[in-house]
Amino acid sequence: MSTSIPDSFFSFTVSELQLMGVLKDTDIERLNKKHVRLNKKRNQDLKQSHCDTDVEKHLESLEPGKLFKHRDVWEAVGVESFTRAEVLTSLQRHKENFLCDQVRKGPNNFQVFWTCILNDEVSS
Repeated sequence: MSTSIPDSFFSFTVSELQLMGVLKDTDIERLNKKHVRLNKKRNQDLKQSHCDTDVEKHLESLEPGKLFKHRDVWEAVGVESFTRAEVLTSLQRHKENFLCDQVRKGPNNFQVFWTCILNDEVSS
């Protein structure tokens, strides 16, 4: 006995499956919610990727070793274009890739600075 799905099954649209009684209204709602959620996540990932690129371009234009705050980078890449969290995520990703580093000058978050790393510093 074969349990494979016939090729003709895949030619049906969601509307046709609903009319045939294969899918119920609750199934359609569940699928639509999942579609919306996945689409939202994909859009967030794309926006974060654009932010990563813009932040990287800005970091490459900075003088290595000079301290700066994340707000400076945020303003350079566009406060209207990206959120603070997206810029911080980009800085963290670039920290993992050894493009920049975080420097703490004190115990609180107001004393957190960033600096660009020289390529020579990474290899040593």
